[in-house]
Amino acid sequence: MTAPPVFEAALAEAQAWHAALPEARAFCPWPDDMTWAGRKPHALPATRHITQTPGATTAQSSALLTAIQALIPHADWRHGYTAAQVGQDFLDRFCWCELAGPQGHFHSNQTRLTLAYWGPNLFYPRHHHAAEELYTVVSGEALFHADGTPDATLGPGQTRLHLAQQPHAMTTQDSAVLTCVFWRGGDLAEMPSLSA
Repeated sequence: MTAPPVFEAALAEAQAWHAALPEARAFCPWPDDMTWAGRKPHALPATRHITQTPGATTAQSSALLTAIQALIPHADWRHGYTAAQVGQDFLDRFCWCELAGPQGHFHSNQTRLTLAYWGPNLFYPRHHHAAEELYTVVSGEALFHADGTPDATLGPGQTRLHLAQQPHAMTTQDSAVLTCVFWRGGDLAEMPSLSA
């Protein structure tokens, strides 16, 4: 089965983005085991904000943003948390989808590649997971927190590495943030757990 053109275009832009970022290339090779898995579309309230308020981009990141925006009506958008854990306002302005990975639109056992959006003025609580993770910022900016590492405000083209089981969090202020996130090692299908 062949992937729809909108997904092929998004995957091609994600691959170009990976190739353009030295930190991403060093973190993991581009997976060579991807096959089209297909998933049913699932909309969430936050998806409209990816078009309306994605945050600033650069010339390097704008093509990936455009490809992600084209995916919005076709992708399986998820939360992974409950309102009891993070609050309904957070869920209304947060979403992610797995473009590639064990449960992605493209199946891969080598890496997990997710696209995630947080609206302005949100706090993403401390959480952890067994896989190592590299955040890459596509648009907007956010303040990244991680235990044992200084806080850093990152914008388009900048990256943040989180080690296995390293608790980390994020704060957005006036801007939303859209990220392309790579996982390696550990259980790639694991959902993050909120940290104490």
